[in-house]
Amino acid sequence: MRKAIILVVLLAVTATVDNSPARSPSKQAPADKKLLEKLGKQIFFDKNLSNPPGLACVSCHNPESGYTGSVNPQINALFGVGSGVVSGRFENRKPLTIMYAKFCPDGPPYYDEGLKSYFGGFFLDGHANDFVDQVHFPLLNPNEMNNLINNHPAPQLVVQKVSSGHYAALVKQIYGANIFSQPSDKIILQLAKAVAAFESSPEISPFSSKYDAYLTGKAQLTPSEFNGLRLVTGSNTGRPGGMPYYKDAQCVLCHGIPTEQGDGPDLWTIYSYENVGVPKNPHNPYYNMIDKKINALGYNPLGSAYIDFGLGNYIYPTKGLSPGNSGVGSNGKGDFLAVNGKFKIPTLRNVDKRPSPNFIKAYGHNGYFKSLKDVVHFYNTRNLTTVPGEIINFSNPQAYANLKGKSLWPPPENPSSVTLQNPEGLPGQIGNLELTEQEENDIVAFLKTLSDGYIKR
Repeated sequence: MRKAIILVVLLAVTATVDNSPARSPSKQAPADKKLLEKLGKQIFFDKNLSNPPGLACVSCHNPESGYTGSVNPQINALFGVGSGVVSGRFENRKPLTIMYAKFCPDGPPYYDEGLKSYFGGFFLDGHANDFVDQVHFPLLNPNEMNNLINNHPAPQLVVQKVSSGHYAALVKQIYGANIFSQPSDKIILQLAKAVAAFESSPEISPFSSKYDAYLTGKAQLTPSEFNGLRLVTGSNTGRPGGMPYYKDAQCVLCHGIPTEQGDGPDLWTIYSYENVGVPKNPHNPYYNMIDKKINALGYNPLGSAYIDFGLGNYIYPTKGLSPGNSGVGSNGKGDFLAVNGKFKIPTLRNVDKRPSPNFIKAYGHNGYFKSLKDVVHFYNTRNLTTVPGEIINFSNPQAYANLKGKSLWPPPENPSSVTLQNPEGLPGQIGNLELTEQEENDIVAFLKTLSDGYIKR
């Protein structure tokens, strides 16, 4: 049923983006648009804009690894989450890729009754409404670029640095000679529009992978890659809706593409929010950031007991409740909206892009996984144990009681049977896909064809 509506979702996503405020730069004259993209790129790469200097947007959105993750592979390997400009400060999550994000529908997140999923908004929990809005948050986040004065957001710090920077003349050329005499919040908005223009440019969404070349007949997939495509789509043709393949890895339920080629871009996501059961990352340094005295706005009061509720971290506070509607500030009704543990589904494009074969990338909302093979194996075996045929049923409150074998994976960070996909571990679905090791390898081989740069522009 859900496969049949993937095309509808993708068309709706495209339509939403075309009318989005984040796309306003495209309505300008071509010359202005190019200048805006140029300015946005300068801002994106400017390490002087943090407080203290040293961290830029690019620091956590590495172009060579698909505009996601740290440029430092040791941070990816050891922690998996983003690091801030102030020593010892870290984000609670892995940075989401900005590639193809221009196609994401605007927020705030909304529930679609027909599709039974949430859509809309930027970041993993949808807390930014549009492509322009999302630029502001890293600049003022104490655990990222830290532009604060006395624990208060200070956009004027960013404005001061831009006004004295090497591209100040470009800012004036675009916005006028008196731009820096305006209030700081208005200047920041214009700068954010420039960054959004860069992030909306063909440089960030080039559609230049081997897969794109394959679609136009300019490349052939290897047998392993093609088998992976068939498994990913569950279709003999490699397009959803085709004759069913002998196995279906269920990937396009969330990482969808149109049923018919040409009916919309192959984004490899429908930008919904889902709970796939990723475990807590025990190496996440955010758990240790418990000192309020040294980081009043960015510390973690819960320490190792912290749970990232994903969409629940955003939705419930907008209703005057605590994150996840849990603990102090809750109304005692638990996750009554069924949102806890749901995170934005990222595109699969550039999921394997990296500067070198041994460069480590982190995966999952918290960077728990360190390889694509680990991710695929997790989706294949999440509900299994070391005893063949034994299945963990997360709809059972005592899911781990009386198991004969040892679970192949740590418990999900959010094990809710309400939000977790296939909590029972039914065969042929996520958590118990019944894939062989070779089939896992074939899926990984296909995913590698989604890395941009194969087609030279």
